Amino acid sequence: MPVRGEELNIDKGVGFILAMLFGFVIGLSLWAVLAGDYLQPGSVMNEQTHRTVRIVGFAGGLAALIAWWMQGFAANRGFLVRMLFALFIFIVAFCSLGGLFRVVYLMVTYPSQIDWSPSGLYWTSQSDLVSFVLFLLVPPRPAYAALILGAAIYIAVFGPRGPRTVEA
Repeated sequence: MPVRGEELNIDKGVGFILAMLFGFVIGLSLWAVLAGDYLQPGSVMNEQTHRTVRIVGFAGGLAALIAWWMQGFAANRGFLVRMLFALFIFIVAFCSLGGLFRVVYLMVTYPSQIDWSPSGLYWTSQSDLVSFVLFLLVPPRPAYAALILGAAIYIAVFGPRGPRTVEA
């Protein structure tokens, strides 16, 4: 439902479709990069790796959508600011969602292994966030860096933009 004073027009409809397609493509691409690393001959995929490969696509797709919709805050800025803002939001959302999805997956599949106290849930979430980020950084995967930078550039070029204001 549109906010009062905000019209629903063809540009917003096309922007919504572009955002959904962008999120799907980025999620699928992130999943493919990681899965491709483990489809090489001689690679071993343990249970934690298998779980993270499943989570990476969902976290990447949702992070792409969040970065696209948050781009409205930097819509009136220049290209470099829009790109850096999109890069920052995408990385933070991707890592946060990945850690959150790992915690939720663990809670659903192995509820007896979780310490359900507030401090236990805090340390579990911190542990899963750190392990998700380390899993993606070690070994270095240049394809991830290129894909994330490409996503930020795409959002800066095609994402939401507002009118540039000039102060006199």
